[in-house]
Amino acid sequence: MQDIAVQMLASKLSGHDYTATDIASVVITGMSVVFIGLILLVLFVSIYGTAFKRKNEKKKAKLEAEKAAAKAAQQTAAPVQKIEAKQNEPVIEDGIDDEIVAVIAAAVTAMCSKNGKKPVIKSVRRSVAQRDPWAAAGLADNTRPF
Repeated sequence: MQDIAVQMLASKLSGHDYTATDIASVVITGMSVVFIGLILLVLFVSIYGTAFKRKNEKKKAKLEAEKAAAKAAQQTAAPVQKIEAKQNEPVIEDGIDDEIVAVIAAAVTAMCSKNGKKPVIKSVRRSVAQRDPWAAAGLADNTRPF
């Protein structure tokens, strides 16, 4: 049965007489090339994954060192913050205007007043931007469900 299928396939291939060994060698070669390509692709992706993992670990270690330094600096500045905390004033990062703090406090108070709670603002600081706004918009647009 297989011999008949091979003979029919061989007869239809542009008038040439291909033997079963010719066809089998082409099939085996093609499959070998595909699997070797897949193995190389897997190795390539795993190497990139390892490289980025190391990069992220270095970045994480750097951030932890910065946090430890900031915490040490905060402990030395703790008496100053305790005086401010006693006055119920929020700790404000340098470069933020008092008007902006007042607007933030008013917005938070307006949102929390619906629940009957009185919020206490302890600090105001700038957020660290994760992405450019245009990049974030593009990402949201391209990953939106259909």
